[in-house]
Amino acid sequence: IPGGYSQPVDVTINDRDLDIVARNAIMLLIALVVDDFDEAVDCIIHVWYSVIIRKSDLDILQQRIRPLIESVCEKIKSKASSSQLAKTWTFGHLSLRLVLGKSSWDRLLFFMVIPEALTAERAYQIRATVTLSECRKDYRDRHLLLQPPSRRIAKHRF
Repeated sequence: IPGGYSQPVDVTINDRDLDIVARNAIMLLIALVVDDFDEAVDCIIHVWYSVIIRKSDLDILQQRIRPLIESVCEKIKSKASSSQLAKTWTFGHLSLRLVLGKSSWDRLLFFMVIPEALTAERAYQIRATVTLSECRKDYRDRHLLLQPPSRRIAKHRF
């Protein structure tokens, strides 16, 4: 959007998969709560791609994002589990409105919790199981076919 544009912009993001919705909501909240643009971008990239979240990113998630979601969960705890509930956060002239079912709000909060038994080694193992699954070999091969060798290596390793 050009710098001089001053009209409101509404974007609707919708998905059936709560994992996708949660990731998108978390990344948007990071963009809104982190004042330093470069820090926000780095954090978003790590939340999107990385197996291991850096301590600085975890601090943002735990100290800045989690309280926003906890506040909503606390306010809606007595609502019916089938209810659709909305929250609008405003940050200066920017805002984010998130509409979820009550159970989805509760699950969103758990995206902020790192399981105690999850080690770095286990996280890498889970990622490799998903990304390098034998059943997706054909998909990966077709995707890599037109990539230059350097990108093939990067795609395979990361």
